[in-house]
Amino acid sequence: MTGCKTSLSQGRYTWRHNQVLKSLAVALETKRSATNSLPPKTSNPVKTTTFIREGQKRPKYPPTKPETGHLAMARDWKMLVDIGQQLIFPPEIASTNLRPDMVLWSPSRKAVYIIELTVPWENSVEEAYERKKLRYTELAADATQRGWNAKVWPVEVGCRGFVASSIIRLLKELGIHGQALRQTVRAVSQAAERSSQWIWIKRKDPCWAITS
Repeated sequence: MTGCKTSLSQGRYTWRHNQVLKSLAVALETKRSATNSLPPKTSNPVKTTTFIREGQKRPKYPPTKPETGHLAMARDWKMLVDIGQQLIFPPEIASTNLRPDMVLWSPSRKAVYIIELTVPWENSVEEAYERKKLRYTELAADATQRGWNAKVWPVEVGCRGFVASSIIRLLKELGIHGQALRQTVRAVSQAAERSSQWIWIKRKDPCWAITS
């Protein structure tokens, strides 16, 4: 029996990547489901007039914050996540053998986000961003030719927990703000940090055993 393989070939880094991906996917799925459950979006909202009797005070209505972000523009968002290398890119958007980490799309808006996560060393964040963006440029062009508004969105979380600005920009564009944004940033950061710590603890183990 031969000895166990290196960390890379054993899938340790893939496992860490997937832990971070799961944390990000939970936040996007929560937002996607909440947005899809809202009443249908109307292009011309009906304005109502409230009549007040003389001497009466105007009633105070609870403030309602309108949905913001690109997800608010539709109610039919779909999402696929490549956990276990099972993602098949939606053929109605483009034909490809590439498997981005996440695909988020709205058939009614003809809009698609191609999201690719990297968990690099902090000094490699910019290089990872450019490399991943270039990888999916042709796919986005094919989708555009089919009438889709395609965005390639590489995101990075450093292996020691540093959350790159690309994550923040994506969350805000999709309408995730405030406490939800902070919770998501904390979750992906902790996922990367804890996974790296586990890889370090197990660095001398001859074999790799995934616990979760």
